[in-house]
Amino acid sequence: MDEPIKMSSAEKLTPLIEGLQARKIKFESPSVGKAEIHRDWHDLYVVLEGRAKVQLGELSGQIDEVSVGELRSNGMKVQQEIELTEGDVLLIPAGVAHRTIVDSFYLQWVFKIPRVRG
Repeated sequence: MDEPIKMSSAEKLTPLIEGLQARKIKFESPSVGKAEIHRDWHDLYVVLEGRAKVQLGELSGQIDEVSVGELRSNGMKVQQEIELTEGDVLLIPAGVAHRTIVDSFYLQWVFKIPRVRG
């Protein structure tokens, strides 16, 4: 990469650097996301506006593999809850179950960083 890359807010998923992906996510009303695990990707959240809670733990109940290495479930055994506000950054390691809970408007970037296996 020789030049800076500018991403518009209209872009949903843009390859930046080999294997790195970014997506801007906006919630405009209350939402509880499905719990998910990414086996091969770390998630890096950068909060632009609003508040959210991110629950971390283990998937429970029926677990579906929605794509290779991507598991989702309606159930979750919550082991930790982190509150995020504007300006916060959260790194969720690959293999950690997580879901986002939003009460009102919330805007964030999610960067998908490939897991490096040695």
